[in-house]
Amino acid sequence: MISKLVVIGVGLIGGSLACALRKAGKVETVVGVGRGIANLEQAVELGVIDSYSQDAAQAVVDADMVVIGATLGSTADILARIAPALGPGTVVTDVGSTKASVVASARAALGEKFARFVPGHPIAGTEHSGAQAAFAELYVGLRVILTPVAETDTDALICVRAMWETAGARVAQMSVADHDRVLAAT
Repeated sequence: MISKLVVIGVGLIGGSLACALRKAGKVETVVGVGRGIANLEQAVELGVIDSYSQDAAQAVVDADMVVIGATLGSTADILARIAPALGPGTVVTDVGSTKASVVASARAALGEKFARFVPGHPIAGTEHSGAQAAFAELYVGLRVILTPVAETDTDALICVRAMWETAGARVAQMSVADHDRVLAAT
């Protein structure tokens, strides 16, 4: 059970994960973070999230799990902003389509908390975006690739794997280099 899930970037990917976990009864509170107030308000109205903040560092305080679902280009900045506010047991994961740059950014920003970062990439999507596009069944039967590194905490990896499996995903694991090579080819 995730007591407090923080989704940074409440769109199709992050919002659908929150919906799936809520539908499965595996999350108590979902806090959304984003720049657009209208999207965040709509996410609350739709029941995708319970509350929201535009301050990512404030939102992650006391979080069990943080999912970075924002654009790949904003991930490094988000990691730097949230790092000081993360608790020692908070697990952080992302949904970026490339992993080497994300892992480098996480290593640089998170310091000793880097072990609780589990790089991930759900192979999912539709032509729709925003909170209104989120739906609980998006990940059912689809692949999510986790790319842990040598420093990745085993318990953090288990938590992230379980989260995606709860959403209905088939979880695979591969190295960062293999992921980026294979996904670049496709």
